Amino acid sequence: MKPILLIHGYSAEGKNTSVAKIYGRLPAHLKQEFGDSAVVELDLSRWISLSDGISLDDVSFAMQRALKKDFPHLLQNGFHVVIHSTGALVVRNWIRQFSPKPSPIHNLIYLAGANFGSGLAHIGQGQLARWGRLIFNGTGRGMKVLNELEFGSWKTIDLHRSFLEDGNNMYQDYQIQEFCLNGSQTLPALRLIPIRYIKEDSSDNTVRTSSCNLNFNYISVRSNDSGKELCKQTVAALVRKRLANRKVNHDHYHYDLSQLCENRARIPFAVLYETAHFGEDIGIVDGHGNRQQVIPLVSAALNANYDLAEYQTIEATFQQASEASFEQAAQLDGSLLEWDKQLQYEGHAQLIFRLKDQFGQPVEHFDITMNSGSKKKNSNRLEDMIEDKHSNNRDKGTITFYLRTQKFNDPHWLELLDKVAATAVEITGYEALSSDIDYIPLTISLSPDQIKRAVQSFRTTIFDIEFMRLPSEKVFAISKAS
Repeated sequence: MKPILLIHGYSAEGKNTSVAKIYGRLPAHLKQEFGDSAVVELDLSRWISLSDGISLDDVSFAMQRALKKDFPHLLQNGFHVVIHSTGALVVRNWIRQFSPKPSPIHNLIYLAGANFGSGLAHIGQGQLARWGRLIFNGTGRGMKVLNELEFGSWKTIDLHRSFLEDGNNMYQDYQIQEFCLNGSQTLPALRLIPIRYIKEDSSDNTVRTSSCNLNFNYISVRSNDSGKELCKQTVAALVRKRLANRKVNHDHYHYDLSQLCENRARIPFAVLYETAHFGEDIGIVDGHGNRQQVIPLVSAALNANYDLAEYQTIEATFQQASEASFEQAAQLDGSLLEWDKQLQYEGHAQLIFRLKDQFGQPVEHFDITMNSGSKKKNSNRLEDMIEDKHSNNRDKGTITFYLRTQKFNDPHWLELLDKVAATAVEITGYEALSSDIDYIPLTISLSPDQIKRAVQSFRTTIFDIEFMRLPSEKVFAISKAS
């Protein structure tokens, strides 16, 4: 077997935490699974996440330097990587910036990888978190890392988008096989804390299942040249119609559905039963109560040869593991003194909208309305599924919606999207500092079939929108001299 490199997540290193304590029993479990002779090398990384001045670019650069200086044989002969949480962004950023093609990384396993952010990143940026880190850990908060962990981070979106570009495909060009595992359960004691993101459903108390899953949808929305010629009066009329709740139809935008996950090779993804982000009992890294859930899948991933048919077989194995988790979850018993335990396993989808103008600058002031207008008894409205929304205050122009897309109806898990109504996503923007700037309002009209293609349980969908920003004729005018 190739050597294995372990990469931890945000805040795991603390101030005086030993490397052995960071990874707990995971190294021993790996050696036990494969045998000491098979695991010829097991390397434990340590990186700084809690210094406010260190960014993920710094960490990925330092990773490259450490590999070249002290472990050149890994770069030359190849290795596997197992990450936890924010380690996902560290290694993906390293691949984008430093890895040759094909990459020395063979198999890359994400244990609760925070690929599309964590709600706790926003909590961690607060003043109370700053004091807590300083008093109890003697550290900072790791602000630059938290910025890239926050929902809707532009840098993180661009990181994942880069692997959709021609010549940068993770499987075909880098020849890296990726595998994602995530839990869907918080620790019972954490349910007493009044913070949504440590106990929200379809999450492991830190990372949403849809945020871990790299089978994401990317929809590019671009403005057409026709919109550039519109005058202020025409745009103002469109905005007035929108504000009056009237339908705005136009052809000044087009959207590309070619980068839906259905058009790419599926990355093996599993939702694990009785698994949380951390904890000695059910933590995904070294919880002793769920090793039978975690280790066999990690083993299958580490043993996988670079072969598409084998990769697809393992993807089916991961899917079967998810189905087994839901079968077990369906049998959980509750009581009047406990929460509804099935709720935490009901599938959710994460929708990220990023708005930038044709110059690449963020649209700071906008509103988004999902409007199905459906009153049919047997149809489900997309807007009724929304449970949370988060505006990224640092990277303006980005908002993330969290939708409950499944419902448990004993003994079945019902997909609410199977009967979703057609939906118009209506987006209106404005420039707060000038009346001479307007945005052409956008309507993304999605049929039920398009919604089911673009939005799925346990996945993230990114709408990357180029919003047409138009100056009035007064911003620059030319007249003939008399």
